[in-house]
Amino acid sequence: MKACQIIAAAAALVATAAVAHAQPKQNGFSVILLLGETQGGSGGDNLPPAPGVRKAVTDVKDFLPYRSYRMIDSQWLRMGTTRMKGPDDQEYEVEVQDVDQIIFNPNPVFPKKAGVVKIAFTLKEAGAASQPGEEYARSMQAAELEKQLAGLRQQMGTAQGSMIETMKARIANLEKNIRLARAKKLIDSTFEMEIGETVVVGTSRIGGGDKGLVVLLTSVAAGGK
Repeated sequence: MKACQIIAAAAALVATAAVAHAQPKQNGFSVILLLGETQGGSGGDNLPPAPGVRKAVTDVKDFLPYRSYRMIDSQWLRMGTTRMKGPDDQEYEVEVQDVDQIIFNPNPVFPKKAGVVKIAFTLKEAGAASQPGEEYARSMQAAELEKQLAGLRQQMGTAQGSMIETMKARIANLEKNIRLARAKKLIDSTFEMEIGETVVVGTSRIGGGDKGLVVLLTSVAAGGK
């Protein structure tokens, strides 16, 4: 009887190992930033050739106001944070985390699905506040910097000689600091996706509303790119 139990247990372990081997493994993530424009050009979309990316954009086109799309940056990461560049040299911070790896739950109510990862994704302008309580102080700082900027721009009308270049440099520095003070979180989302799948994580309007960032995430299987 005991021998039968051992054989059955061994068979179960072999079956479990075979299932685990058959399941796709997570290798990393590909993040793509697209610029969507309501005034689409006649040249059509400039999208990466990957079928999954094109399918993901096609699936949401009817729900978005944009007529054309073009890729402005892409990054590969296994996990964690990376920086990406958007229009007008605006930098963005992207964070991708596998929730099951950062939150240990020995007795989950809903067990993890095979071949599925639960993602925590954030996209924010570089320098954005990490804590909600910082936002008010940053807005006050930005308002003060904007007053200084307005004063410098008025003085530019009477500046002469080398003072012109000096004031231009100060104006550029103030504009940079204002952008950092005004930086904000654009996307903060948690969702499930299959390994190998590409999803549109979200969108964020820029440029007065006639343009917008469209963010795509691909969960790349081991051996994929």
